[in-house]
Amino acid sequence: MKATIRPALTADRAAIEAASRETWEAHRQRQPFAFAENGWDFGMARWHEIAFRGPKAEPLEESGNLFVADAGGQMVGFVLLSWHVRADVENMPDGAILDIWVHPDWRHKGVGRNLVSFVQDMAREADWDNLTADVWVGAPSSGLFEGAGFVPQSTTWRFGPDRPAQARVKRSETKAGAEDRWWKWAVLLVIVACFAAVMMSQQ
Repeated sequence: MKATIRPALTADRAAIEAASRETWEAHRQRQPFAFAENGWDFGMARWHEIAFRGPKAEPLEESGNLFVADAGGQMVGFVLLSWHVRADVENMPDGAILDIWVHPDWRHKGVGRNLVSFVQDMAREADWDNLTADVWVGAPSSGLFEGAGFVPQSTTWRFGPDRPAQARVKRSETKAGAEDRWWKWAVLLVIVACFAAVMMSQQ
């Protein structure tokens, strides 16, 4: 059975996000110094959320930048593109593959190649200047992109300790975040005081 490619629906979202987390974990096992245990929640989760939001943040039933490889109603792969390739946002003549996954039972059967080819067709049709994909060292998708005609465009050089990445924390949970809150309250109090002074002077 051949997989067909279609826009992702909200009904696909839970399975897509579970698969994306699985990919993240595989990256983390290969390079623990670069991928925090909860890093998916602080990074990739936002891109998946945006894929199902319209230009005014309204929920969408069908994504314009997330596409599924479907085989008889089963999701066997997906590709997530940068949000600005969508038809409902201002046109930018380039795109990036942010996330790509193929079900283990469907690997080496052309699903990944078809997903990349689908995106390349989008790029040609829209006349993009650039189509990029970041690939981590050791990731199996390296061969996929090389075989599809992608060539290295830049190299990221990393200097730092070779230790597991730290868990991410929300800004509000950090000391700096607490200080930011107090600063905002102080500004609000000054504004209220100025407003009260103006009102009293008019009486």
